[in-house]
Amino acid sequence: MDSIVSHIGRKGNCTFCGVFRRQALDRGASILEADKIVTGHNADDIAETVLLNILRGDVPRLQRCTQISTGMDGNLPRSKPFKHAYEKEIVM
Repeated sequence: MDSIVSHIGRKGNCTFCGVFRRQALDRGASILEADKIVTGHNADDIAETVLLNILRGDVPRLQRCTQISTGMDGNLPRSKPFKHAYEKEIVM
């Protein structure tokens, strides 16, 4: 990650972190022979992602981030079971 930041700077490097994180989840799921990845994204996370995608004008990501399950097209499926629960409800 340090070498990426040295090449592209601090702005926009979050994209690479997301890619690395998803690759790590995929590799771990493969080792465990999992058939689905379940994340802890909640309604607050989804709202933040929707706003960022609207501001960026990123329509494809906007459509994906609002789905409960993704990756049904051959990729390892991912699910967000807490999508409709707010963070404060989960923490309590």
